[in-house]
Amino acid sequence: MAAKGRFRIEDDLVYRMPVHFSGEPFYPVRTVYGDMTTISVSFETEEEALLKIIPEAFELISPTVNIQFAECRDVDWMSGGEYRLIQASAPVIYAKNEEEIDGEYVLVIWENKACPIIGGREEDGMPKIFADIASLRHSGDHWFSAAAYESNTFLRIGLSRGRELSEEELGLLNQNSRINFFGWRYIPELGKVGASLSHATLYPQEMKAVRAWEGEGNIEWVRFDLEMNMLQFRIISEMSRLPILKYVRAMMLKGSARLNVGDSGSLT
Repeated sequence: MAAKGRFRIEDDLVYRMPVHFSGEPFYPVRTVYGDMTTISVSFETEEEALLKIIPEAFELISPTVNIQFAECRDVDWMSGGEYRLIQASAPVIYAKNEEEIDGEYVLVIWENKACPIIGGREEDGMPKIFADIASLRHSGDHWFSAAAYESNTFLRIGLSRGRELSEEELGLLNQNSRINFFGWRYIPELGKVGASLSHATLYPQEMKAVRAWEGEGNIEWVRFDLEMNMLQFRIISEMSRLPILKYVRAMMLKGSARLNVGDSGSLT
């Protein structure tokens, strides 16, 4: 006679797939990244082109795309480990149900390790996918990295580092350290059209800089054919078609970050 399984999902626990290895009590997680180096490059693009990839639950503040490279070290939930990412976002207002929140709608995040991708996608609704991301390197004051898939480079980011910010300027920068990141969590139905889950998400984060520099940044999308990465081809193509009308700002920051996972939540 076949024996019935004994695993049961408990309502007062939090689970991650595969769920049958047990859950754990919920608590408001605040993950700390003790050593962060970031390069941010912002550019103005065509508003209509950008609006095509912004969900209608959001209002675009300005036709600006922010590309950020981050080298994340001393990550507490990785036992002091590290990973790298490149993120693209745009400034928006969430304006639904008479609620207004300013922040950045995240278009895509490439990361070079599986664990931060899995957690950030399913648990926080961030649009994370995989890429090989080079360590930050420099030749003199030119700092640079690149993203690739199966040895095919599709994005390069660089910064010619200039003036370092003063202590007073650094203090003003850290006064606005919190940022609301928005995403869209979507899980398709199995074996048919439609969604099992589809809603906007909020994921607050903050960074405290100990040093910061202004600079001149550049973004380069490298020709990328369908056969190089069939699942990411549309993403890379859409991003590369956003025209760079002019660069707005570029900065390099060194400091620490905190991801307020316990404050994340659904918005619709």
